[in-house]
Amino acid sequence: MEKIGGRPNRQNDSQSPILRSAGLYLGVAFELPGTIIGGLVVGYFLDEYFRTSPWLLIALTLLAFVSAFVRLVRWVKFFTRKRDGSNGAQEHPED
Repeated sequence: MEKIGGRPNRQNDSQSPILRSAGLYLGVAFELPGTIIGGLVVGYFLDEYFRTSPWLLIALTLLAFVSAFVRLVRWVKFFTRKRDGSNGAQEHPED
């Protein structure tokens, strides 16, 4: 039984490999744009609260783009290791 997120993964045996892969890809598909949209929304509301429009919106959007890019690089490394079969016991992309 593999460990995912620090706890045993008991669902691993009951799910098909296609569903596991689809879940990972859907996670990437929602995580990257979600990070950017989150930066936009938080920046907008902070600008409204502090009346600093548009500076916090721009700053947090740029920060969100950078963090989404860093996250994308980590996902690419994870999928490369997984494809090569050298991922060892780690099944999560947080390196």
